[in-house]
Amino acid sequence: MAAAMLGSSWRGVAATVTRPGDDSPMFLQRWFREFTSFMFSKGNALDLAIGVVVGTQFQQIVNALTNDLLMPLINPFVPKGDWKDLIIPYFGGEIAVGKLIDVSINSLVVGWALFFMFKTIKRLEHLAHHDTTETSGKS
Repeated sequence: MAAAMLGSSWRGVAATVTRPGDDSPMFLQRWFREFTSFMFSKGNALDLAIGVVVGTQFQQIVNALTNDLLMPLINPFVPKGDWKDLIIPYFGGEIAVGKLIDVSINSLVVGWALFFMFKTIKRLEHLAHHDTTETSGKS
């Protein structure tokens, strides 16, 4: 019934799905094989996990660069000393300009670093492809 509601493209999928109540060893073996294929094959969850860890470390580097190097250079130009406390009063509330500056600079540093890394990787791929075509042409 669910397959009929989803349309004809889902009928084959619904017919091939084994119910969790099946206690056959084949079901468990197939499920384990599919799970390990999903988790540990290239382009799936393993790459995502590595990307998250590397991204977290990269963000910590950017935060340290921004908070400990770039922003102390701006502090002398901010009234009352600290750039993070820079606010603009607005009809009984506040606009946190210091936080906006922090996020903006972090985003620019991350964007610049990712652009630099992307350009370097593409350049290395181009050089590797160029070298392989030269080597295969000489044979």
